[in-house]
Amino acid sequence: VKLTISHGKDSEATDVVSVAPKVNDDGVTSIGVMLGPNYLRTDMVQAASVTDAISKAGSAVYDITSQTSRSIFGLLLGFISGKGLPAGTSMSGPIGVVKSGAEVVSTSDFAAVVAFAASISVNLAVVNALPLPALDGGQLAFVLAEAAAGRRIDQRVQEGINAGALLILLCLSFGTAVGDVTSIFR
Repeated sequence: VKLTISHGKDSEATDVVSVAPKVNDDGVTSIGVMLGPNYLRTDMVQAASVTDAISKAGSAVYDITSQTSRSIFGLLLGFISGKGLPAGTSMSGPIGVVKSGAEVVSTSDFAAVVAFAASISVNLAVVNALPLPALDGGQLAFVLAEAAAGRRIDQRVQEGINAGALLILLCLSFGTAVGDVTSIFR
């Protein structure tokens, strides 16, 4: 298989790479390309004024938020459609986040540590805003449902839905923690 890699949106620079598909342990054929920690460096940007600094910071937060949202919604759509995770990918939980954070801290680049902390914060905000019961987005969904129905949702029904969703989230957290621990020992 020949892949043509384009460098940047507007660049005409390309590379052509030949790869041979391989079958992994789960019987899934892939080309062996896997994303990993891709941190190289963080460039400091000097703002000309306070308004310029606010504009640049807002733009950076918007970029991180939109990338995070696209990734999470793509992952959720994959699960809903029955496709699951793409071949060669895995989800990371708190242990994997700590491992990635340790790799960033090991670079001794203060700006990188701040950027990593900001991306974690934005990621948590996006996940928390999802309309899943037991999260803030789910509570907002209950409020909107009550407003649309014109009456309150029964408290026991709401508690049951929240308890079920919390159980699913805890199972997901446990599963990612187990996956993180097994990846450490590989």
